Amino acid sequence: MKKVKTLFLLMLFFFSAARLSALTVEYVGIDRLAKESSIIVYGKVLSSYSVWEGHSIYTYTTLSVKEMIKGETASKKVVVKQLGGTVGHISQAVDGTPKLQSGNNVVLFLRYWKGAYWIHSIVLGHFNVIEEKGLNYAFNNLNNVGLVDPVTKKIIEDENRIENRFELNTFISSIKNSAKN
Repeated sequence: MKKVKTLFLLMLFFFSAARLSALTVEYVGIDRLAKESSIIVYGKVLSSYSVWEGHSIYTYTTLSVKEMIKGETASKKVVVKQLGGTVGHISQAVDGTPKLQSGNNVVLFLRYWKGAYWIHSIVLGHFNVIEEKGLNYAFNNLNNVGLVDPVTKKIIEDENRIENRFELNTFISSIKNSAKN
C-alpha cells in the first residue's frame, strides 16, 4: 500500500509540474489590452531576425502597417521585439511567445518599453488574421499559456469560455471604442 501511495504522489507531482512548466499569465480582456497599449496595429509580417543580447536571444520582427487602430508612428512599418529565437544552431524558446511568421496578417496590441515595441501580455495581445468563406477573422490561439482569472486569482480551467475569435471589422471597431474610453 505504501508503494501505491508513493507512486500516486510521484504521479501527482509530475503532472502538477508539467502543468506549471508552461507560462501562466493573468487574463487581460480586449478592453484592458486596448486601453493599456501604446499602439495597436493591423499589419502584415514582412521579416524577422534574431540576435544575441547579453545571455539571451531576441527576435525583431518588421510589420507593414495596413491600419493603425490606435496611436501613431512615424513610419508605415513597425518593429516588434520578442524574447527568444534562433541564432545559428542555438534556439531559445519562451512559452506563450507568439510566432510571427512572414506573410501572415496580424493584429497586435503593443506597448513601448525600454526602447522597443513589445506585444502586450505576450500571447494575449497577438491575433492572427485568417480568411474563411470570404470573411476575415482575428483569432488568438492562446499558444499553450495557462490563464489566471484576474478577479478570483484562480487558474481558468475551461479556456473555451474565453472568446478569442472575432470578425475582423467588428473587432477593429470594438478596439477603437475601447481605446477611446
